[in-house]
Amino acid sequence: MNDFNFRTATITDIPFLVETIIEAEKSGTDKLSYSTVFGLSIDEVRKFIAAMLAEEVDGCELSISSFLIAEQNGQIAAALSAWVELSEGIPSNILKGNLLNFIIPKKYLEKAKEINPLIRELHIDYSPNTIQIGAGYVASQFRGNNLLGRLNNQIIANLLTVHPHVTHVCVQIFGSNIPSIRTYEKAGFEIGVIKESSNSKILDYLPFNKKVLMKKDFVNSKI
Repeated sequence: MNDFNFRTATITDIPFLVETIIEAEKSGTDKLSYSTVFGLSIDEVRKFIAAMLAEEVDGCELSISSFLIAEQNGQIAAALSAWVELSEGIPSNILKGNLLNFIIPKKYLEKAKEINPLIRELHIDYSPNTIQIGAGYVASQFRGNNLLGRLNNQIIANLLTVHPHVTHVCVQIFGSNIPSIRTYEKAGFEIGVIKESSNSKILDYLPFNKKVLMKKDFVNSKI
């Protein structure tokens, strides 16, 4: 197995983190919720995500500090995010919402408000004091090295050194992403919650009409 270096992301990694968030949001489809929900072009999405990351707000899925980077010979190969819910004393969805409201122009936010009741049909709350696995992505030329699994193990270990009281790790996956669900099942994760929408219009905005919460005791959290 090729040697890779693992490190915490920095502000200079923002371009790769932007692509990581975009690819994770697509969940193996061509449906990017930042575009469909807000009515943004892909270039606008990249610009706004980069701006939100540059604010360096900790404790949510749009935090630079939540990402661990894998690199080889100075080239970024993969990234994965995770944070401890409520570690900053504020729910991560509020932190993310504040960033969206601060960075994204009002006209796009108004469009999203119209769709919000439909999108929330798949909303699953993050449990306090749990490790939440977020966006992950591996550059195409580095696939086949189990980098997301290795990043997952390392990021959980890092978080547990700072938050030893945490007892569980959780991940939310769209129901269409069968390979990821099976991978987490093999690693000992169990399906805890399933949210499904019967409204076919949700597929105009999201990759799938079902979302799955998977959960595991952190002691056995290796992938």
